[in-house]
Amino acid sequence: MWEKYERNKGTRRQFDKMKPGKKKEQFEQKHSAELALYEAAVRYLEKLKANGEEITPKKWQAEADRLKAEKSVQYQKMKSMREDIKAVENLKKTAEQLARTENEPARKKEEQEL
Repeated sequence: MWEKYERNKGTRRQFDKMKPGKKKEQFEQKHSAELALYEAAVRYLEKLKANGEEITPKKWQAEADRLKAEKSVQYQKMKSMREDIKAVENLKKTAEQLARTENEPARKKEEQEL
């Protein structure tokens, strides 16, 4: 959120400096995404500030790095699970094919006997 705040702060300042009128409305429409991101970041940071949590860029960066590492670990687990699922599905297909081929000779014998 800190990055969103910093990245869009200039756009918000520029918007605040404009006098009310058609140009300000056009600017707001053109930059609505940036203004919305800035407002969301401000609300989030205000909430943290109200909770008494200290807001520092170093702390945010450390948290972002921790979350990236956790994401990487979770992604590797998910990748491993997908491989396991594929292996199980292959075993299931093979077992179904084997069951079909075992049943086919019995059916052929029954048909020949009739």
